[in-house]
Amino acid sequence: MNRIHSSTDTTFTLQSAVIPQPVFCPTIFKAHRLQPVDFPVNQIHQTHPDWILAIIMSCFILLAWVQVFYPKRIQQIFRAPFSRRFINQLTRDGNLFQERIGVALGIIYILAYSLFLYELNEQILKLNFPGISGISLYWLITLVNIGIITAKVIMVQFLGIVFKTKETTANYQLNILIFALLSGPAILISLVFIIYLKSVILIYLCVVLFTLVFILRFIRGFFIGMALTKFSYLFLFVYLCSLEILPLLVLIKILSDITHPTGA
Repeated sequence: MNRIHSSTDTTFTLQSAVIPQPVFCPTIFKAHRLQPVDFPVNQIHQTHPDWILAIIMSCFILLAWVQVFYPKRIQQIFRAPFSRRFINQLTRDGNLFQERIGVALGIIYILAYSLFLYELNEQILKLNFPGISGISLYWLITLVNIGIITAKVIMVQFLGIVFKTKETTANYQLNILIFALLSGPAILISLVFIIYLKSVILIYLCVVLFTLVFILRFIRGFFIGMALTKFSYLFLFVYLCSLEILPLLVLIKILSDITHPTGA
């Protein structure tokens, strides 16, 4: 008991109510040296008009309709450029000029090819047409393409009547139609990447491919004309150049006069 009473009672010792101040030590982490600055907020602009999407979707709908209802016929068209046997089979099964699949693929070709020329001008050529832009320029390009195709068909028909080469003329027109119908879906698929990726390299690549297709179509047309033994090869070459190359040169000259008038 004496030991208990002699020990110090700690309950009576007053505890300090003061909170000790924290002690900071040097740290290995350093603050960044980037200074906050104001940055401009750019307003989002719509770079792809709605009418371009509408044209692309319309072409894809037509292409899907052709694939669903005419799968066998479209296979014959895709095989035709590689063998004369497939061309004969294509001709035996019907007149491609009057069939619905020919009309549908022809519409796809005209719309897609015109849109490709429009994008070629927008991204590379940068030609200015006074008072015409956007969808108005696109429909002008479409009308010019239709006019060139119509004029070429009329010219070929007229020359076939004059030179009495009805069968060869029909084969030549079929050759042009086949390459046009094949080019339509290829151009349409390329346009998806050209428009939404804004890649100039893709446009140049497509121009090279279309040039190769044009040369192949020219060679096929020349071989078709070789069946006419009453005409020399030089005459056939000049004839094809007049139909295929001369209209392009005239069109380039007209565009040059419109965009760069001499009086300016």
